[in-house]
Amino acid sequence: MKLKKVMALALTGLMTVGMLAGCAATAPAAAPAEPAAAVEEAVEESAEEVEEAAEEAVEETAEAAEEAVEEAAAPSEISGDLHIIHYLTETAKLAALDGLVEGFKAEYPDVNVTVEGMSMDNYSDVIKLRYSTGEAPDVIFGQPKSYIDLIENGLIMDLSGQDFVERLAPASLTSVTVDEGVYGVPLDQMANVVFYNKDIFEEQGLSVPTTYTEFIDTCKALKEAGITPCAAGYGDDIAFGANWYTIYYGSKWDQAHNNAAELMEGASFHDYPGYTEALEQWREILNNYQNDDRKTIDTARAEQLFANGETGMIIIGTWGLGAIMDYNPDGNFGGFTYPSEENADDCMVPVAIDDCWMINEDSQNKEAALAYLEYASRADVNSQWCGTASQLSALNGVECDTLPAAAVDIANEIATKKTTAWASVSNFNGQFSQVYTATNRDFALDDEMTPEQWCDKMDEGFASARK
Repeated sequence: MKLKKVMALALTGLMTVGMLAGCAATAPAAAPAEPAAAVEEAVEESAEEVEEAAEEAVEETAEAAEEAVEEAAAPSEISGDLHIIHYLTETAKLAALDGLVEGFKAEYPDVNVTVEGMSMDNYSDVIKLRYSTGEAPDVIFGQPKSYIDLIENGLIMDLSGQDFVERLAPASLTSVTVDEGVYGVPLDQMANVVFYNKDIFEEQGLSVPTTYTEFIDTCKALKEAGITPCAAGYGDDIAFGANWYTIYYGSKWDQAHNNAAELMEGASFHDYPGYTEALEQWREILNNYQNDDRKTIDTARAEQLFANGETGMIIIGTWGLGAIMDYNPDGNFGGFTYPSEENADDCMVPVAIDDCWMINEDSQNKEAALAYLEYASRADVNSQWCGTASQLSALNGVECDTLPAAAVDIANEIATKKTTAWASVSNFNGQFSQVYTATNRDFALDDEMTPEQWCDKMDEGFASARK
């Protein structure tokens, strides 16, 4: 509104100048019978008056515009406390968050910001416990569709009608919309992909695989050359999630878009062939083409192995690229779509929103929380976030020219290949999510668990969750 006021003032000044100029043009014709000298004198006086009036109008307009701009840029009067909670662990993401918070504090110096980080493994349980004790934070990190139970109980604020919501890209908006309400602001999007070491591939004469058979052949060639094909660290929940979500949530998930809702309502995992097909691929890769210490190391260590050139590839989300580049800023890395199918054209890129923020409906500091989301979703602020985290923006029209080559590769993959916006459709939540996570963990750590046993365990756990 203030920008419109500035434009209106400027237009008013220009219209005044134009009107006066029009008067000057017609002045000599107003008294054709007067002597030439008198006419000339009248014209000169009129021109002087026009010039003075025009200069005065421009000066007044400029002063008014400057005052309006200063008013718009004046320090905010928002004050109070703001408690933010998250489960970020990657060094690049943490650096991006530090920059975001520092920038916010500089603009809102009267807001006392407290940032609390914790493990993803029990994050959901802690959030629910905080609500039960009346100690829930003001701003909560997470994707709304993973917290449907909190939304249904009126614990997450509906952001519909907030101006900054219009900054979200259409797919991002869909991913945070529940029953026509908007419950979060995502800053970036993630694609689950495969990153590879271009130097190793060149040395071994390898090209980017485009089918599952080609991918396994690539793994075999690396292994025969004494190079571990894929890095993995299943010491934390993030790692097995990174592998599973890459392998399943592309073309395999696309076989049945609404399976999460159907499974929570009572369907069997055995009814969805995509799960079994993806599990068979994951088992082949797990048991044959990942590092021997994968069960004891964590995600950070796996990222280091790949960054240091100890493996040829890593199956992970784009959220891990920032840490990889931190470990080896000069690394020559690329990225490609995980080729789950035998027809290259059928392979799809799983894409979803990644880092997202929600507001506690019961927050006593909503004004500060809303200001935080407004600030975080500004184009210039978001560009800095994405550049630091090596992520692709979830907002409209945000450009970032500091992305590493591997991120650019993935942006091109998304632009040219089929994608699945799986998180915008449905997702497991509550106890169902806990069962899903625990069973995937068991599969990653138990070399003997079969896809059939996985489905049985899922069915049993979901049956208990429905009681």
